[in-house]
Formats: sequence, C-alpha cells, structure tokens
Amino acid sequence: MVDLLKQAFLVGVGLAAMTRDRVEQYARDLADNAKLSADKGQEFVKEVMGRAEKARSDMEARVQAAVNDALRKTDLATRDDLAQIVARVDALEKKLAGHS
Repeated sequence: MVDLLKQAFLVGVGLAAMTRDRVEQYARDLADNAKLSADKGQEFVKEVMGRAEKARSDMEARVQAAVNDALRKTDLATRDDLAQIVARVDALEKKLAGHS
C-alpha cells in the first residue's frame, strides 16, 4: 500500500516542478493519511525528498542539454568564443602598439 502511495504521489504531483517545502508538506500529509508510524513517515518523507531532488536535477540537466543543442544549431557565438576573440584582439593591439 505504501509503495502504491509513493508511486501515485511521485507521478501525480510533478516533483521536478515543485518547491522543496511543498514536496515535503505533501509527503508528510500522505504519510499522515496513510497512518504511517513516525519512523516510517520520516523514511517516506526522506525518500520522497530524495526522489524530488533527483527529478529536479535530471530535469535541469535535460533542459541545459536542450538549450546547448539549440544554441549550437543557431550558430551563435558563445561566451568562450567571445573571450577568445577578445584575447586575440588584445594580443594584436599589444603587438601593434609595439611597432609604433
């Protein structure tokens, strides 16, 4: 029964989009409604919080990968590209200043 509640909770509330406080409160409410012992309730809350963090982290990684892929496809200069250009211009300016 507890495993079924866990699965329903994790799927139903979209953990990756929830704030930490809201996830914790929902987990505590579910544990209370399921009449879990204090130890089991804390274990449940801890597990749900861990899964929520992982879901959030996984979602951030997927979004970052999608953004990076989209930027590569647009052929825009990156910060690293611009930093390299600035460094080259600085080097050329120093070189030119030495020849004056």
